[in-house]
Amino acid sequence: MLHKYRFYFMAVALVFLFTGCAPDGAKIFKKECAACHNFKGFGGSICPALTDVKHRRSDAWIRQQLRDPSVNKPDSRMPSFERLSDKEVQALIDYLEQ
Repeated sequence: MLHKYRFYFMAVALVFLFTGCAPDGAKIFKKECAACHNFKGFGGSICPALTDVKHRRSDAWIRQQLRDPSVNKPDSRMPSFERLSDKEVQALIDYLEQ
């Protein structure tokens, strides 16, 4: 009986391997950014809104801002998010593009 479902289990495993483990940019924004930044009407208001940040800044600039904000703005009070993985940073950048 187990042999009958082997293909199904393999297919499900491959789907999770390639898509199921991807970080969720919306969740990352909510957890890490929303206390200070606003995006499309959700979040804080003490820092710049990020709704159109992808029209103003490149992916490289956003990535640098997350890793070491003082490089882009020496007097920045924004904390570093070095703890985020490269995949999490990319997921956040992709989310901000919506």
